[in-house]
Amino acid sequence: MNITTIIELENQEVEQIAGAKLVFAQEQIEENIIETCVECFKLEDSTETVTTEDAMQRVFDRLQQRGVIPPNVEDFSFEMPSCERLKRKTDSETELPQKVILSFMS
Repeated sequence: MNITTIIELENQEVEQIAGAKLVFAQEQIEENIIETCVECFKLEDSTETVTTEDAMQRVFDRLQQRGVIPPNVEDFSFEMPSCERLKRKTDSETELPQKVILSFMS
């Protein structure tokens, strides 16, 4: 029997654990539809960026060190925030997706 555990993290939690800020990219799908998704992570106090895979590996490792994830778990998957939204004439600020999902089987 496999048991799947899902950990839902706020963007700020992921950034704190990873030691890096999420960098979002926006793509105009159609005239009124914009897709926003994570492009990479920017290391704190640096201009260097890391891939989402490397940053999420860092999050996984740190959660494992804290005992949130059992030590015998080796593989995991993750879903980065992504959203499609309608562009409105009154859009004054960007709406950023707020959840990161990390899951593993034990």
